[in-house]
Amino acid sequence: MEVDELREEARRNTRGRFEQWAKNPTCEANILSAVHNVRLDKAASAAGLAPGFGQSPFAIARGNAFEAGLFTADAAALRAALERAGVLPAGSRGLLDLRLRQNGGSRVSGVDAALFETEAWLRAIAADPWQADSIVAAPMVRIPKGVILPEALLIIDAVAVTVSAEGVRLTVGEIKVFPDRGGHTDPGQLASARAQAGVYRHALGLALDHLGLTPRVTAADDGFLVFTWPGSNAPSVRAREDLTYQARRAERGFARLEEVAQSIVRDDDFAADNPTLIARVLAAPTDYKEACLSFCDLAPRCHSRAMAADEPSVLGDDVARILGGMTIARALALMAGVAPADDREADVQRRLTQAR
Repeated sequence: MEVDELREEARRNTRGRFEQWAKNPTCEANILSAVHNVRLDKAASAAGLAPGFGQSPFAIARGNAFEAGLFTADAAALRAALERAGVLPAGSRGLLDLRLRQNGGSRVSGVDAALFETEAWLRAIAADPWQADSIVAAPMVRIPKGVILPEALLIIDAVAVTVSAEGVRLTVGEIKVFPDRGGHTDPGQLASARAQAGVYRHALGLALDHLGLTPRVTAADDGFLVFTWPGSNAPSVRAREDLTYQARRAERGFARLEEVAQSIVRDDDFAADNPTLIARVLAAPTDYKEACLSFCDLAPRCHSRAMAADEPSVLGDDVARILGGMTIARALALMAGVAPADDREADVQRRLTQAR
């Protein structure tokens, strides 16, 4: 492919932008960045900040190697882990590899081919469920809404396929190279993985409805997460992750994304460094959260604003959840024994006193 074709393919593959949005779906600046394809490092530079969240090439290489290893030899390593976790029945068979060639696949040449192959797969399993492969790598679905520009496309890491008398059940899986440390797995990484899996679960449901394949083919309300065992590239599967809340949040978020997409100026070129679009991102309201520190180059600016406003979010998501809209100064006053003004403050005072 020519360089311009590769660039256009990358722009159409909107997975990374959906992942960015899912990390903070309530921040208007983040929504605009994802919908318009405005790079946050470009926006940070325009605001006089030093960008610092470019992905490490070593981390990318390790992630690619881990994912590639999961799908070798009929996905033997992933299959064994999924069967142990109860996602697939023992003795499951069949791998359909829909990964793009540029992502390690062997036959799917580009975005249009991936969309065609995915739709053909869905229609085939609806027509003849018992011939379905049990693992599908990287199906690409088009969301039948204008929620990301120029079009909303998503690649799902993996889908487990189970068949019963009731029909075909598709369970989405999210693959991360994070180490799974049981009860000590990083909570931010877990939340991010669940949020992204919820986005894919909702998108798959929309695609199935759009193709008229439900209820013969359904998207399960639960999903699975694939992490690594600490110190190795062996897969650790977290099964039966309830994605109901995350899918509903994605549904609400898609409605907001669609509003933003419909409100843009149609002659914009949607380039990642378009000054007009960057200015819109910088002028948009923000909603600072703990997760912003891990992905957004504008986080230092938002953190400073939250500090100036005495917002509890600067102390982390758990503190912000406990205090709600209460300022840090008011929380400290309650801890010092000031009489609460209402039942909510009384409850916060009790919890803070117990924690102390």
